[in-house]
Amino acid sequence: RMIGFARALGEGKAGITAWLDAASPQDREVALALLSGKRPRRVAGAAALMVWAAEHAGLPEWLAEASLAASGDKAEVAALILPTSGGPPPGLAEVVAALERATRVTAPSVMRDLWSRLPPEARVVVNRLAAGTFRMTWTEETVTGKAGSVLAVMVLAAATRPEVTLALWSEGALVPVASVILELPETSEIMDWVRDHTAHRFGPKRQVPPEQVFRLEFTGLAANPRRKCGFDLKGARVSGWRRDMTADQADTVHALQSV
Repeated sequence: RMIGFARALGEGKAGITAWLDAASPQDREVALALLSGKRPRRVAGAAALMVWAAEHAGLPEWLAEASLAASGDKAEVAALILPTSGGPPPGLAEVVAALERATRVTAPSVMRDLWSRLPPEARVVVNRLAAGTFRMTWTEETVTGKAGSVLAVMVLAAATRPEVTLALWSEGALVPVASVILELPETSEIMDWVRDHTAHRFGPKRQVPPEQVFRLEFTGLAANPRRKCGFDLKGARVSGWRRDMTADQADTVHALQSV
C-alpha cells in the first residue's frame, strides 16, 4: 500500500526491496517505474498544494506561512497541517492513477481525497509526486536474481542477422522488454517470415505484425530508466517458438515482475 511504500523509502534499499517482494503486481510495476526515473504528470506546484492543504485544514494563510518558515519544505508543510486521516488507504498504483487523471479543475478535490486517507509520511510522498519533485531513483540495481520465463511477442527484427525484439503487454499496448539473438532450429524459417511480413523499416530494424509468440527466459531483472519498460532483462534468451499461440495469449509486464 501507499503507506508501506512511504515508510520503505525512509528505510533505504533494504526496505524498498522488502516492500517490492510483498507488493501487489500493480503496485510493484508502478513502484519500479517511479524508482527507475519515470514520474506521473505534474498536478500542481508545491506552493499551490500548501494553499489547498491550508484551506482544507481551515488554517489562516499567516499560520501556514509561519509553518513554512520553520520547515522550509512546502510539500512537507502541506502534509503536516492537514487533519487526521481516515478511510481505506489507497495503494501506490491507485495514487499514481488518480494523479494522472487529475485535471486543472479536479486537482484540488483529488488531492483532498488522497490526503484524507493517508498519514503525514505518506502525504509527503504524494505531494512530491504531484508537484514533480519526487527524486529517488535506482539506477542499474538488480531487483531480483530469480530466473524465470514469459511468453513474449516479436515486434521488431534486425535486417541482417537473426536478432529480434520481444514485447509484453502493459495497459493494452505491447512494450519492448528485450532484444535477443535467435538460436532455434526454426531460425531460418522465422527470418523468412520476417522478410515476407515486414511492415515498416527503421534503419537496421524491421517492424513486423505482432503475431509470433516466443518463450523468453531470463536470469534476473535490473532497473534501467532509459528503457520504456523501466528495466533490463539479465541473461535473456529465446527457448522456443510458440506457433500454437496468438499475441493476445502473451504475458504482461506484471507477470514478468512477479517472477
